[in-house]
Amino acid sequence: MTLRSFFKFSLLLMLLLIPACGQRDDADSPPGDSGEPPTEDTGSPPEDVDDPPVDVDDPPVDADDSPEEGPVPDGGGGLPQTGEVNEELMALLERNLAATDPGVVLYVGSSEENYRAAYGLANIETNTPIQLTDYFRIASTSKPMVSAALLTFVDSGDISLDDPIADYLPADIVNNLASVSGTTVRQMLQMTSGIPNYTKVDAFTDAVNAAPRTAWTPTQVLEFAYDEPAEFTPGSGFDYSNSNYILAHIIIETLSEKTLAVVLKETVFDPAGMTECYLETADRFAENIVRGYDEPESGSQLLDVTEVNDGVGLGDGGVVCTLDSLVKFLPALLNGDILAENTLAAMLAGVANDRGAPYGLGIDVDNEGAFGLTIGHEGAASGFATSLLYLPEDKLSVAAITNYIAYSDGDDAVLASIVDGALAWWFD
Repeated sequence: MTLRSFFKFSLLLMLLLIPACGQRDDADSPPGDSGEPPTEDTGSPPEDVDDPPVDVDDPPVDADDSPEEGPVPDGGGGLPQTGEVNEELMALLERNLAATDPGVVLYVGSSEENYRAAYGLANIETNTPIQLTDYFRIASTSKPMVSAALLTFVDSGDISLDDPIADYLPADIVNNLASVSGTTVRQMLQMTSGIPNYTKVDAFTDAVNAAPRTAWTPTQVLEFAYDEPAEFTPGSGFDYSNSNYILAHIIIETLSEKTLAVVLKETVFDPAGMTECYLETADRFAENIVRGYDEPESGSQLLDVTEVNDGVGLGDGGVVCTLDSLVKFLPALLNGDILAENTLAAMLAGVANDRGAPYGLGIDVDNEGAFGLTIGHEGAASGFATSLLYLPEDKLSVAAITNYIAYSDGDDAVLASIVDGALAWWFD
């Protein structure tokens, strides 16, 4: 299970250099000890928001639309908020990390028996240890949450999986972004649209480097991909493009006439009991989260990239969570607390790809996992990386989050090693 990141920022002269040992994922006030929960107004619109949702005159509605069905595993209900700190899991972290490095928080367990461990630092400069209650950017692990939020509008009959996405988007995007005019909602969520990926465009990287604290809007980031060719004809291939979930962000706000932050809270976080998750809107930028670190271009000093905005708070990777709230998502989803059964079946119907496990509607569905059916998503963004897995046959959740993106790099990535070790420990 390899986490992947696609670029790094050359910010040695612009960011804090931190003595230490030792990117945006294409698959996302300095806190110190950041256990303090976020403000209650998790749905407040940001100060710098995108253009208002476009008015759609009588968008196509197919209330009888029935997404293709498949087996829906039993989710097994919610998870408790507290559990024991396990010394064997602590030893696993200690074998892979150093106490003076950025840290990792780890969860392994079911609703009946669950364990946690935390090791490393939340803030290298202040030597603050990482805590189980800390808040982290979860990067592209946000995608299944955004997908689920949009799919609630399929359940309500406001949109169909086979509707053209162009019916719900501004004309400027439809006319300038390749493949949009021929893509369906299903293809957009499943990465089979062929729409070019804005995070792979050098001009976007250059813009972030030039102005690392810019609060980007969905429309602004998509504009970087306007001159890019389509990867393929919609439905004829697979390409993991973050642009798909920027478009989902816009469509959700069009359908709801609310911000994505509000819709996620109402349709996903509240039903799942994820009280310590929120979308990192511009007015909550870097709020309460641990410091995030990246590798330097040279030398042994880490870069604090917490306040680099490479599209923070957008639909392709903008959610912030604590460990305990994060692990509630997949059990709630598979237990039917968020989506109707046929819609959930459509979400879990994966397509083969060169990325690894079959990809559903914003979610990996591995029917050939070492320990049985494994559902989840990974994510990496500036300074952070996440792995979230659920094994429905055992009602087992595994989650690991780090504030050092280098732990997600390569086939022998530290975070992947920790997750594999946790699974092996549980099933031993």
